[in-house]
Amino acid sequence: MKSAVLPRRSAFTLIELLVVIAIIAILIGLLLPAVQKVREAAARSTCSNNLHQIAIASMNYESSYGVLPPGGLINPNGSYGTYSTYKGPMTSALAFLLPYMEQTPLYQQMQAAVPSQPAGATGAWYFSPTSAAAAWAYCTSPYSSDGNQTGPLLGTQGLVKSYQCPSDDPNLTVDPSLGGMIDFYGPGDDCSGAFNAGNVCIDYIYDLTGSFAARQPGGSNYIPCAGGLGSYMGLANSQYLLYPGIYYPNSKTKLTDITDGTSNTLAFGETIGGYNSSSQRTFHLAWMGASGMPVAWGLPTSRATTNWYKYSSNHTGVIQFAMGDGSVRAIRTSISTATYRAIAGRNEGYVPTENF
Repeated sequence: MKSAVLPRRSAFTLIELLVVIAIIAILIGLLLPAVQKVREAAARSTCSNNLHQIAIASMNYESSYGVLPPGGLINPNGSYGTYSTYKGPMTSALAFLLPYMEQTPLYQQMQAAVPSQPAGATGAWYFSPTSAAAAWAYCTSPYSSDGNQTGPLLGTQGLVKSYQCPSDDPNLTVDPSLGGMIDFYGPGDDCSGAFNAGNVCIDYIYDLTGSFAARQPGGSNYIPCAGGLGSYMGLANSQYLLYPGIYYPNSKTKLTDITDGTSNTLAFGETIGGYNSSSQRTFHLAWMGASGMPVAWGLPTSRATTNWYKYSSNHTGVIQFAMGDGSVRAIRTSISTATYRAIAGRNEGYVPTENF
C-alpha cells in the first residue's frame, strides 16, 4: 500500500514579505496627501456654506428691521464693567443674527438672563440701542476669582456650529500670559474712545479655568467687516484707511447704502485669532464679541504673520469672505493692499478690476 504524498506548501520568504510591506507603505504615502486634500476641500466647502448662511441671515434681518444688524453696540449710556475698556453692552452682530441662524432658544436664553441692572431693565437690554447695560463679559455674577472680574452673560457660552470653521477650533483655550478671548473690537480707536487711524483696540478676557471653565464664552471663526477703518467718514487717504464698511460699532447700514454694489463689498470674513512666532495661539474670538474688524493692515501670508487684527484662516493661500449679496469668495492672501481696502468700503466709488 502506497502512502499518500502531500503537496509541499510554499511560503513567503522574509525578503518577499519586506517587499510587500514596502509597496503598501508607498501606496499609503501616495494616498494620504489625496485624502488630506479631500478633507480640506470638504472643510473649506463647509466653511464657505457657514459664511453664506450668515450673510443670508443678515439680509433676512434687514428685511425685518430695515437695516442690517449693528457691527456691535457701544452706547454712551452704557456702564463700564469693573475691568471693561468699553461701555456696554458690547453686543455683536452675530448675536443679533441668532434667531435667523436657527438659534432662537439661545437668543431667548440671553434675553431671559437678567443681571443686576437699573430698575425696569430686562435681558433685552443687551439688544437695545439705548442700553445702559454693563459689558456682557463682565455683567453676571458669580464672577471669576482670577482678578479679572469676569462674569459673562448667561447664554453666551453656547457653541454655535455655524459660527465655527471645521479647519480650526475657536474654543481652544489660550495661556493667559499670551492673551485670551476677544470680547470686543474697536476699529480706529486707541482705547481711549478717540479716533486714531493707527490703532484697533480690543477688549479681551482671560480664558476661564477651574469651576468657571464651563462658563467660557463660545468661540467663532467669523467676524463682520468694518471697512477700511470703521465708521469714520472723513475723506479717504491714499492708503484707503478710512473707507467705512458695512459693520462698524453702532452701525445702521441699509442695503441701499452699499452703493459700490453688494457683490463688490466685504460683509463677513474668517479669523483664527492670533499666533506668535512660536506658533502659539495668542487670541481667539467669542461670537458674542464679533463686532466688526477693519482691513487696514492687510492679510497675513503665513501663521507667523497672523494677528488678532487681521482676517485669517487655515485654508492654504486664501481667506474666505461673504460679500454683501451673500456670495462667498476665496480672497488670495496676495491681493493688492489697495484693492483689499477698497472692497471693504461700501461707498467709496471704487469698482475693482483685479481678479481677487
